[in-house]
Amino acid sequence: MNCKNIFFLTLAGIFLWLLSACSITDKIPDHEYVLKKNQYEFEGEREFRRELESYVYQRPNSRLFGFIPNREWAYNQVPAELDTVFADYYGYNLQDRNRALLDSLLVLYGQEEYLGRSLWLRRQFYRWGARPVTWNESESVASAENLERFYFDRGYFDAEVTPTYDLDTVAQTAQVTYNIEIHDPSFIASYDQAITDSNLERIYAEKSDKSLIEPGQRFDVQKFNDERARLVRDFQNNGYYRFNDHGTDIIFRVDSTDSKQLPVTLRIAKEATDTVRNFQQYYFGPVQIYTDNNLRDTAYQAQNRGYQLYASRPFRFHPRVFTDAVVINPGSLYNLRDIADTRRLIFDRENFTMTGMEIIPNPANPQDSILHTSITLRPKEKFDLELAFEGSYSQLLNFGISPGLRLLTRNIFGGGENLQFNLRGTLGTVNNADINTNFFNAYELSFETRLTLPRLMLPPFDTEGWIPKRWNPKSSASLGLSGQRNIALGSRNYSGILDFAISPGITTHTIEPFNLQYIRNTEKDRYFRIFTLDNAVRQNTFEQYFLFNPLAEEMYLSGELPADALEEMIYNDVEFVDNLPFQNYTYEDFANYRNIIFRKQNITQDVLIQAFSHSFSYDENKRYENVRNPLVIYTRAEVAGALLRLLDNTIGFEQQTDITGETYSTIGGVPYSEYIKLDVDVRKTFNLTPNTSIALRSFTGVAFPFGNWKFLPFTKAYFGGGSNDVRAWRAFALSPAPLSTDDRGTYIDQMKLTWNAEYRFPIQGFFNGALFVDAGNIWSLDPDNTRTLFRWNEFYKQIAVGSGFGLRLDFTFVIARIDFAYKIHNPAYSDGGWFRDINIFRPQIQLGINHPF
Repeated sequence: MNCKNIFFLTLAGIFLWLLSACSITDKIPDHEYVLKKNQYEFEGEREFRRELESYVYQRPNSRLFGFIPNREWAYNQVPAELDTVFADYYGYNLQDRNRALLDSLLVLYGQEEYLGRSLWLRRQFYRWGARPVTWNESESVASAENLERFYFDRGYFDAEVTPTYDLDTVAQTAQVTYNIEIHDPSFIASYDQAITDSNLERIYAEKSDKSLIEPGQRFDVQKFNDERARLVRDFQNNGYYRFNDHGTDIIFRVDSTDSKQLPVTLRIAKEATDTVRNFQQYYFGPVQIYTDNNLRDTAYQAQNRGYQLYASRPFRFHPRVFTDAVVINPGSLYNLRDIADTRRLIFDRENFTMTGMEIIPNPANPQDSILHTSITLRPKEKFDLELAFEGSYSQLLNFGISPGLRLLTRNIFGGGENLQFNLRGTLGTVNNADINTNFFNAYELSFETRLTLPRLMLPPFDTEGWIPKRWNPKSSASLGLSGQRNIALGSRNYSGILDFAISPGITTHTIEPFNLQYIRNTEKDRYFRIFTLDNAVRQNTFEQYFLFNPLAEEMYLSGELPADALEEMIYNDVEFVDNLPFQNYTYEDFANYRNIIFRKQNITQDVLIQAFSHSFSYDENKRYENVRNPLVIYTRAEVAGALLRLLDNTIGFEQQTDITGETYSTIGGVPYSEYIKLDVDVRKTFNLTPNTSIALRSFTGVAFPFGNWKFLPFTKAYFGGGSNDVRAWRAFALSPAPLSTDDRGTYIDQMKLTWNAEYRFPIQGFFNGALFVDAGNIWSLDPDNTRTLFRWNEFYKQIAVGSGFGLRLDFTFVIARIDFAYKIHNPAYSDGGWFRDINIFRPQIQLGINHPF
């Protein structure tokens, strides 16, 4: 870190200190004290320290970065005489707020000197600000009593909390200290059950290992509440409709004779006034589906697989479109999971929405054990046309505008099949000397048509009998065409994909039995004009080789030996390699040359990809009950070229020779790729409070090209850097061995390791913040690429580390973010590169949508 950075950091620190020291008591009466802080002092153990603040009635306003009183500062920028005016003004509806209303309120409150002024800035300060919280002794005493109740519920029956106050009459501030003395907690000595219903007793015994209450535990009311919720859920999932609705069916009895060792008895029984001893199990009965949101006009009726369907006009959908989305089965035992799965499947459908679901006992006989279910649906419109227009920034496209169009045609064959057309274009600018100087000098354009079915597309088989509906089977087939010119190398990508997906519970399996892509690069000759560092390596090698082989120089200058042929000649010249070092040219220089030729081959080669893949995801966010610290795992395994290899062995494709002298098969002059690729992405979130969390991510990816084509296609290779990766580097700029310490080249390879950690916290309103650390890199698995080869004894030295901070704007439906990242460890430096590239005022800026992971 240089002196300039230290100087500016010092100035920034002084500015923040001055801002934090700004008076926040200007509008506070002399006899009041601003609550500055709540302090907690313990005698003995510091139990539950993090939870205490939420049980105190008076808490200071939140502060920016934990110490800057930004809300109080904003509050003090508004003259006191305008507070009442603005309070009334913002009490009106948005459409009623105007200059006339503001002026009338100014007159009403005797503030005529402000008439005719919009007061926009002061109104914004009023909205952003918050009156400082002032200390109130009675509320502090009440808070102490509430803390005692909190500890009592946690098993500390004799906890004592006493508040003391530190009042600063000069600064007009107050600090409250809650002195907490907790003694030995009480424990559960024994845990017995008294269940009067034998069937409930059996169900309880089957899942007794899931009990949250055990002898020897500290007494904790929250544990009992959680156990009660678990039991209610278990019993309702076994037919006990409305079990414990009145809160009297489950009771925990505690014998407090010995206040430290508490015998506890779980009692499940009906109230004494109920003459029926056992609880009643219920079954799903008739399921009625109103398909067009009309419960009164049922002129059209149909039955399918035991369901009754009603409509006010002829059915547009085959009945199975509705019944496939309903997991509730007539005659089955009532359970919550079927209800939740039915809601999930219906909400997942593109063809209709659910406007109501009612499950009630038999209206004619409320004592009957049969439940009647009615589901009301509203069909969506036949066609949907969506237009979108976005501005964007990315690592490859510096600035872009993206118009898009989506046309959805629903139910094209009557069985819930949806046909979708997507057209998206991006016009943008790339800062590259080789591209024309027009502002919009780059583009991306893509078109896709996709057919989606709410079932597995395996004619003539009907999969409903052997794949449960709750697994939400889906199929889709798509054709796509895309083209781009954003790094000055144009390409076309033609694709056809067929995939099947099922979601059993919190897991999802997606199989792509057919994925065919043809990638054609349209501007291969521009490669060395774009990647100037690669060109410098090549030119240096050419010059040194000409000294070794003057005849090659003559042939090259005369045009007899093209540049591509010269590249290949040098690449395979064993005699030249054996004579290294030659002049000032070393074997490391030659390794750099082979790497850039390898990279050029990857980026510019047309290729045909035929792949089979299986993706698996495990997402604890999908559980019916909330998971405090959810785990998400995503894996994808892909094998390419098997079918084309079979055809090649059968009929024999045309043969060509690559730069290494090896032969390969082509179809129409284009090689087909063979590779195995495996990705594993693991994410874990620790929710510390409702608004703060720590998110962790680990990614491992490996890809082995083999067989016909030894190079991994550019679109299947790994890269490092970018807004969702190691954010201190641009996308594609990270490498274990770049050509320079500030290389702006494009690097791809066969293996990737990445680790990320991010602390997320609120700032104010919809503004959130994040502090993060990223680490990782990419490597080659080909022994010929010695410069970037993964080695167990060296890879840890080549891990890039970046860190920084970010801002998030949470608009509920989408999160916009900007991250400022700095290179902490840059493996481009041979001496380690720790803290070499930190310039506080020149961070790597990354823009993105939603969280990076």
